[in-house]
Amino acid sequence: MRRIIVSTSLVFSLAVFVNVRAADSASPSKARVGKDKSSVVVSYGNSDSMTEEEMKIYDYFLASDQLEGRNLPSRGYDTAALYVASHLAEWGLKPGGSTANTNGPLQPYFMPFELVGKQVIAEESKASITAPGRGGRGGGVGGPASLQTTDFEYGKDWTVGAAGRGGPPLAPFKVSGNLVFAGNGYVVNKTKLNPYEGLDLKGKIVVVAGLPAELAAQQAAAAARGGRPGGGGAVNPLGQNCVDFLTPEESAAKNGAVAVVTIASFQQLVALANPNALFGGVGRGPSLNGPSYQVPKLQQPPACPSVPSVIATAGMTNSIFQGEKMNATQIFYGAGANTKQDSFELSAEKKLSLNVAVKSEASHGENVVGILEGGDPVRKSEYIVISAHLDHIGLSAPLPNGHNVNNGADDDGSGSTGLLAIARAYAEGAAKGMRPARSIIFLWNAGEEKGLWGSQYFAEFPPVDITKVVANLNLDMIGRTKGPGYSDPDKAHVLVNPGEVMVVGPHVSSDDLENTIETVNNNYQKLVLNHFYDTTAPDATHDNLGPPPNGQRVFYRSDHYNFAKMGIPIAFFTTGLHPDYHRPTDTPDKIDYKEILVVSKTVSAVAWVLSNQAGRPQIKANLPEQLIKDMKTVKDQGWGKTTPVLPPVPGEPR
Repeated sequence: MRRIIVSTSLVFSLAVFVNVRAADSASPSKARVGKDKSSVVVSYGNSDSMTEEEMKIYDYFLASDQLEGRNLPSRGYDTAALYVASHLAEWGLKPGGSTANTNGPLQPYFMPFELVGKQVIAEESKASITAPGRGGRGGGVGGPASLQTTDFEYGKDWTVGAAGRGGPPLAPFKVSGNLVFAGNGYVVNKTKLNPYEGLDLKGKIVVVAGLPAELAAQQAAAAARGGRPGGGGAVNPLGQNCVDFLTPEESAAKNGAVAVVTIASFQQLVALANPNALFGGVGRGPSLNGPSYQVPKLQQPPACPSVPSVIATAGMTNSIFQGEKMNATQIFYGAGANTKQDSFELSAEKKLSLNVAVKSEASHGENVVGILEGGDPVRKSEYIVISAHLDHIGLSAPLPNGHNVNNGADDDGSGSTGLLAIARAYAEGAAKGMRPARSIIFLWNAGEEKGLWGSQYFAEFPPVDITKVVANLNLDMIGRTKGPGYSDPDKAHVLVNPGEVMVVGPHVSSDDLENTIETVNNNYQKLVLNHFYDTTAPDATHDNLGPPPNGQRVFYRSDHYNFAKMGIPIAFFTTGLHPDYHRPTDTPDKIDYKEILVVSKTVSAVAWVLSNQAGRPQIKANLPEQLIKDMKTVKDQGWGKTTPVLPPVPGEPR
């Protein structure tokens, strides 16, 4: 398809024309021209019908304590999904979800996917060390000669280590073997790091502590700036997994070991002391938000084999290194300081036994999808997708005042609210004869906070021909601005002024889309368009707060990125980060509802123009290397084949 060169004057003329003629078969909307012919006020469909009061009503409901932070899965999230679906049904928008075996008028708006939660059965999971000496605080059980066995309590002395994204799911295992200490356990090609040289690992358990210096620095920087779960896109400083480096679990598998024990870091020890904390997806016991879930249909085989792993706290660590050439204190502080620690085999008489029992729990998630069919007989088979994520992070340890709900009024109650208002405006406009040429898909994604699940599911198993999606406009955190008295000690947070919005993606992926956004904005709400994060090469004025050279990589960190992977032009609208991000203090009383209104009107107007343009915005030729790599990966994995939506899954709301 030919590249569309869209000039500012051309798009403006087109915006006026489509509002007078309403794009072929669509009925006209209003274009108002004053006495001064140079002063033109353009109406973009029914966008002007949105109000601040409407925004406040939606957001106060979605961010109410009764929805318990909209964790996925939870009754709070299901209630939010029902709330959105009930409005879509009331407004007469076409359902975009299940088409068979539905129960009631709302389930057709749901695109369900199955979840499986895996949880360690603490009382059935055992760990013990048999070694020479006097035994340990777990109570000695007499063994042969001078050997004694010390038992350790799951959740207090040890816990299961998560494999992380791309690793194998949690599974039961039972192993026993001698121990080998292998430094941080990573094999890194570029630095010729291989702590396993000269060691016989067959049938043994590898003990590791710390991280390579490059990885430790990256993780510390991410933690300092409040790196969000599911952020995605961060380039590993060690290179490509299984090609340039192997994790301890992968290295152990390659060398014939049966398991890995990681010595807990200080941060992990603090987290484990909190019974509701999670680190690496694993906690001391059932968290306030239930077990950790995965989407089986989204899981890909691991890039290379790995063995199971556990994390040892102080008591178990002391027992592991008792009587060895280095003691637990030396290992712990050496790892914390990123000191290179030499590998060595532990006593041949010392043996660790691990038995991990796991139970599975089925659950569900659901995107909410409404569609307004376009009015042009040809272009109605093409789509503009406007998206936001409906989930948040659920419950947490209470604040001093007892409040423990992460309300998520901004993240992403604000985007979900704006999308509701846009959907209502389009539905009402269509009833009055204002119908866009192309179809509009209104998509509330589930599980963005878990790893961009809902948008991945939509892109991997699309209910429509994904090649017919013209653009994705994504709203995530559009409700906070620097109001009177605002302050934030975190220099990594960037928040806009009232009447300003950050636009992320067009400069990276599509100049055509950027031209459309700028032209619409200049002729309509006249927001200040901030492109601070709209870059892949941070400099003095763009995304310069993260560790060089990568910055915070916001382009990769919300649902729009799964559309970008499919070669679809994207624009992500956000007002930025603030001290209440991912905290129970993200409440609806702090939201700037005028800001949500003007941003939502702008997005609605951009969608209106995109839906009526004769051509489609094109992707740039010089895309960032990470995006090109990810586009190839999803193509190889077979994303994008039009797939019927699943019928309702067990437990789905109705």
